[in-house]
Amino acid sequence: MEVLETNEGHALKLLIVDDDDVDRERLRRMLSKSNIETNISEASSVEDSMDFLSYEDYDCVIVDYRLGLNSGLTLLNNIRQRMNNHCAVIMVTGLGDEEVAAEAMRLGASDYLLKNQLQSPQLIRAIISSIHRADLEKKLHNMAHYDNLTGLASRPLLLDNLQQIITNQDAAAVAFLDLDNFKPVNDNYGHDTGDYVLVTVANRLKEIIRKSDTLARIGGDEFVLLLRDVSCKEECDGFLNRLINLINTPIELLEFECQVQVSASIGVALVSNDSLDADTILRRADQTMYQAKNMGRNNIIFFDPEEEHRQYARRALLQAAERGIALDEFELYYQPQVNMVNHKIIGVEALIRWNHPTMGFLYPEDFTEVLEHPATGILIGEWVLQEALRQHSRWQKDDLVISVNIAPAHLLSKNFVQRLGELLTSTPHFNPNLLEIEILETVSIDAIPCAVEVVEACCDLGIHIALDDFGSGYSSLNYLKQLPLNTLKIDSCSIQNILSNPKDRAIVACAVALSNAFNFKLIAEGVESLEHKQALIDIGCLQGQGYFIAKPMAAKKMINWIQSYNQQHQTH
Repeated sequence: MEVLETNEGHALKLLIVDDDDVDRERLRRMLSKSNIETNISEASSVEDSMDFLSYEDYDCVIVDYRLGLNSGLTLLNNIRQRMNNHCAVIMVTGLGDEEVAAEAMRLGASDYLLKNQLQSPQLIRAIISSIHRADLEKKLHNMAHYDNLTGLASRPLLLDNLQQIITNQDAAAVAFLDLDNFKPVNDNYGHDTGDYVLVTVANRLKEIIRKSDTLARIGGDEFVLLLRDVSCKEECDGFLNRLINLINTPIELLEFECQVQVSASIGVALVSNDSLDADTILRRADQTMYQAKNMGRNNIIFFDPEEEHRQYARRALLQAAERGIALDEFELYYQPQVNMVNHKIIGVEALIRWNHPTMGFLYPEDFTEVLEHPATGILIGEWVLQEALRQHSRWQKDDLVISVNIAPAHLLSKNFVQRLGELLTSTPHFNPNLLEIEILETVSIDAIPCAVEVVEACCDLGIHIALDDFGSGYSSLNYLKQLPLNTLKIDSCSIQNILSNPKDRAIVACAVALSNAFNFKLIAEGVESLEHKQALIDIGCLQGQGYFIAKPMAAKKMINWIQSYNQQHQTH
């Protein structure tokens, strides 16, 4: 006799739910006539059947439509809402009501059979078909809710469990974990080895989490732990530190006869009673994980609402800046640079201002993050270059150099030189020798080789290069040796105290000596008084800019200022 068995090799476990003893016995006899080996349990009410289902897994439930005061539909609804197992459910009834049948199928019944037409072969076929369909549903459910590589929960199941905790207002913590140094494993040993490392890490995590917790892999080398009954940082600190140590334990690669070691950056967000949904809490943990990674990796950082506010304000400012470019909210002001001995105007520096619609008139220090951003900062930088060249062309001053500050990210961005060349070509009657780009001394020393290549290409276009804020960083001499510079600009901080601080005076004297040695033009920033001006001249720095000479001004005032300045000094 052929025996149909489950995947585990056991007889089929069936639960018959009917409040009529005779009907239950009839179903038993039908099943006994088949060649299917079964293990049958019986229940006479919804409550009894739920007790059975709470403690045992069944392959198929055969339920009568009428169960005393309740309906079999109630049991169907309870099974689908409260039970994790996707068992087959067959409804039998003495009624031929199509609406009842439709509702049963909507609630998840695999089949609907009429008692007065029911025979053993029909019942057996229905059971076999329903179990096969339920097995397929289980596979599809597992594909959607479990990670194929590690067997861990996937993102949808994690979010479902998290949302249930939020709905129930339970305490919990979400720990978002990203492996550090995992990419080299894939690159050096192949993806199969990378998968082995991921599975090893997953198995280690499984060893230490509680049964009530949820462990998920949501992509690549990212894992999430949903820790129940955790209401504060202190309650999960010890566990997370053990977890870090476990992940740090070297992993043996027998095939390569070596070990690899990965670490983890973890961001943690506590589930609070502020009506946030599961996606928002997971996003908080994710963003906090990136903070941990940026701090040097192998760190655990807890979500800080104040940091989120800062990040939100930063994103809002970036978005406002991008709108501001389109809406023409930015404006260039110009500060003259002069020879302080013969009073000749040698150039102007273009300085950006933002006429913000709600925050008012903003200076660069008010939106530094925007200017330094690798995307938005480049958009603004290109606008500044274009506007400065256009304005110079309008002035028609062939003896006036215009200086433009270039952020490090902009200078080192892709196609910077090509786009600069296109701007120069598209600006009518502009001599590239009249453009000077200012680069910061505070650029990382690691970026010098790339910067040298870009700056040399800029020089080939005919433009001049100034090193801005000279004396404020630590890489000055390396810049002087490697970059093809034309101008040094002494940082205003070194100028402010030259009247009272011998060390600052010595720094300026060194800058003068270096500029003479390298044949650089030297300009002092921050000339704020007649005494500053005279002290600089005495030291040997003859060119400067600052409030004593002129404050930055709108373009339309520049020509009048030049005329007034020239007339004043011709008179004297």
